[in-house]
Amino acid sequence: MASAQAFDVIVVGGGLAGSALAGVLAQAGLGVLVVEREAGFRDRIRGELTWPWGVAEARELGLEAVLQEAGRVELPAVQFYEEQRVAVTEPFEHVPMIGFSHPGLQEALFTWAGAQGATTMRPAKATGFASNGRPTVTVVADGHAVDYTARLVVGADGKLSAVRRWAGGETQSDAEHHRFGGVLVTGLPSPWFVLADARTAPAECMWFAQSAAATRLYVRMSAERLRASGIDRSFAAFASYAAAFMPAGALAGAEQAGPIGFFPNSNVWASRIAGDGVVLIGDAAGAADPSGGLGTSLLFRDVRELRDLLLSERAWPAATAEFAVRRWRYYEVIRAYDRWMGQLFAEEGAEADRRRAGHSRAREHDPTLSGFGLIEAQGPDGLVADDTARRHYFGEDWAGAD
Repeated sequence: MASAQAFDVIVVGGGLAGSALAGVLAQAGLGVLVVEREAGFRDRIRGELTWPWGVAEARELGLEAVLQEAGRVELPAVQFYEEQRVAVTEPFEHVPMIGFSHPGLQEALFTWAGAQGATTMRPAKATGFASNGRPTVTVVADGHAVDYTARLVVGADGKLSAVRRWAGGETQSDAEHHRFGGVLVTGLPSPWFVLADARTAPAECMWFAQSAAATRLYVRMSAERLRASGIDRSFAAFASYAAAFMPAGALAGAEQAGPIGFFPNSNVWASRIAGDGVVLIGDAAGAADPSGGLGTSLLFRDVRELRDLLLSERAWPAATAEFAVRRWRYYEVIRAYDRWMGQLFAEEGAEADRRRAGHSRAREHDPTLSGFGLIEAQGPDGLVADDTARRHYFGEDWAGAD
């Protein structure tokens, strides 16, 4: 084995979170190594939209040019559909949301991180970790194992993170509530430069432009309904199911342009985010329910928070400890919101109908839902996901008031 090489930061995982962090830290003059196991990124039906608050975070990080290079498209409004017709259009006032190709943006950010001065390695696998005074990561590439040391190791290796163990944490998860998945299509009569959302509980269909030529279709439903529908096994079945939510002819000429995939909605997180010279970001720290679409906004917030703390605090253990506190605070808000949304739109029966009626009543009295109705546009800051907020969200505090 070759002798150890030293960096300020080693980032394990060169996806969106890892490459974005590596790039901004390298810009600031730090020595950064990015270790990415995949030789090339591919479509895995991961998050491909970022809500306005996440776009604002990405812009603050200086990533607008990278987003443009990756072919991002602006989605300035959400359109809600009923019986295949637009019922309500809700525009964003200042910052739009964006749609993009996830593997395309991964590639653009990985290349950008290298251009900022980060050392990038792929395909390469981080196979071992030791914390003997200075964190050391063993990396295998081209059949050779090399030890690299750093002041800090950052785990950005996704929802199934192996780096969690290095930080002294364990994987924890909510119980599965529903499934969420989709497929990429091309050949539509016209692109959808909005986020279109059709909800007929207990199912939901969403679609939006991923690029100027491609549209991403998503469906949310229970695992039982998914098995019965067969839409996870056949593009024809998927397209037929989605067409029932969309305007007539919207899928005329549609062609499958990527794999079909469905995933459990479950929020999955690390019991410990920072420790032993390791800190976690993005899905490795805590993944949001994919059907809420808040995951990419969350990772851009993580990158901005951790960058600011590392560059302003000489004692990095204190910086990462503070990051863990902040991260848990805003992740808990997102996790609760995801749970409430699932209860609204992916359940059936009298109790679910009662919750939906209460939620509609609450929106009539308070369209902002004490801030939770604005979370996609404004983010989780200032929100507390306690029982008072839950009762207000479901209109329980308005029961009998009319």
